[in-house]
Amino acid sequence: MSEKHDQEYFADGLSEELIDHLAHNPDLKVIARTSSFAFKGKNEDMRSIATKLGVANLLEGSIRKSRGELRITAQLIRASDGVHLWSEIYDRKLTDIFKVQDEISTTVAKALNIALDEASTSRAQQASNETRNLAAYNLVLQGNYFYNRGDRGDSEKAVDLFQQALKLDSRYALAWAKLARVYAWQGNVGDVAANVALEKARDAVERALAIDANCALAYYARGNVLYFVAGDWAAAEPDFQKAAALDPHGELGDYARGNLLGIKAARSGRLQDYIDFSNQILERNPLDTTTLWDLAWWEEMAGLLVDSVATSRRLLNLNPAYLTAQAQYGLTLLFMGKESEALAAAQKESDDPSRFATLACVYWAMGRRADSDAALGALERGFADRNEYDIAAAHAFRDEADATFAWLDRAYQQRRGTLWPLKVDPLFLKVHGDPRFDTLLHKLKLT
Repeated sequence: MSEKHDQEYFADGLSEELIDHLAHNPDLKVIARTSSFAFKGKNEDMRSIATKLGVANLLEGSIRKSRGELRITAQLIRASDGVHLWSEIYDRKLTDIFKVQDEISTTVAKALNIALDEASTSRAQQASNETRNLAAYNLVLQGNYFYNRGDRGDSEKAVDLFQQALKLDSRYALAWAKLARVYAWQGNVGDVAANVALEKARDAVERALAIDANCALAYYARGNVLYFVAGDWAAAEPDFQKAAALDPHGELGDYARGNLLGIKAARSGRLQDYIDFSNQILERNPLDTTTLWDLAWWEEMAGLLVDSVATSRRLLNLNPAYLTAQAQYGLTLLFMGKESEALAAAQKESDDPSRFATLACVYWAMGRRADSDAALGALERGFADRNEYDIAAAHAFRDEADATFAWLDRAYQQRRGTLWPLKVDPLFLKVHGDPRFDTLLHKLKLT
């Protein structure tokens, strides 16, 4: 509610900190940021929000920031009848922001007749207060905003903002960890060459851990770059285990445990544990589009096609423009033999490489060879350096073994981390009997 309406990132940052403070209390079920933020700025009825999130109480508030002054309003509302259990207005200096976070979270817990665990509060406070430099803290909040938004070019903006924060406070461990996480993401999606992303992420993690050996995000970021970029699943596991242990009740810990189950499933071919875990996560984060996408994908890998279609539709109802969701939905429909519906879904996909890869398979199944060739050609011309796995998958679906293994070898040499789903991906079923497939699984340690 600031005069220039330019403090959304700051309000988001305070909201995330409060979620983190409260989530560390094992006696509270606290909805994660993704689902909570789905209602940000909307005037939806309180009871409707509570029903969609599966909660009894709602915490809402606003920020007005002017120069170094803050006015923060907060109220805790019982959803069943709209009764205000507690409300408060905080007029503070910006320098008091860390104290205000503690005040609000502690008072809310008391209003719910639950005492915040002191050790948990201390851990949450430590994560927030690794810097006393408010300018650096402000820059990290802005970096968080762009990283979480995830539009094209946002990762570069996040990197720049985290680097600016570190110029102001080089001992800001959380900023180093957040920078490492962005590098891991850039390497995963191909925005940065794998070897470059790996080197930068590792350096940032080492700097973070040299300052704070218990920085959960640093372990998680290093696990991500080892898993999704380097393809070193064995090395990634201890980092995910450490992150999960350091954040037992938080969203980060959930993601770390999910990645551990993903590694196990990719190696064993037994996927139900991951599917069950994703459904548990959705109880606490029911509108989390990332978890919904993952669940739809794993259900498809497991052959639970009806379930996968239902999950994809749930995701698309929340966000019709979610990148790669239409392509994922289209592939599931294709495996069900619904080729016309699969084509319609694939054509709606806004992510070019995902659309081309899916269309290459759908057109092939429909007997439209020229159209399949055109889609695959566009994929190879435009995205050969970042979508090697998808190109290999399309060739495998078309039963073109030599081309499949040529592209898989290219992926192995350039971005090995993209190959982790190889054993369970049904797009590769036609090459499972080829001895080169087993050889590659052994090289990847996916047996």
